[in-house]
Amino acid sequence: MGCGAEVVRGLSRRQRSFVGLAFVAGAILIFGVFLRGYEVANGHPFLRSPKAEDGLLVIVGLVLVVFLPYLVGINAARLLWRSRVRFFRSYQHQ
Repeated sequence: MGCGAEVVRGLSRRQRSFVGLAFVAGAILIFGVFLRGYEVANGHPFLRSPKAEDGLLVIVGLVLVVFLPYLVGINAARLLWRSRVRFFRSYQHQ
């Protein structure tokens, strides 16, 4: 007797944050594997010994390894698991 629609709710803010943190964990793991692989392949570490003038590079590195994957993760969660309208057909049985 017609069709109906229902709203399927997306992820909550806490769930999107958890997805963002999972992206950060993955980025740190991938970065660690990259650093170790570089060291094994070339015989010396990718990063040199830190000096006082490298403080800005540490801040930029933290942004790239932690903050950027978090933003990508929460936006990916928002895009992939957003609220949707689902249509279904209801039939009248006789």
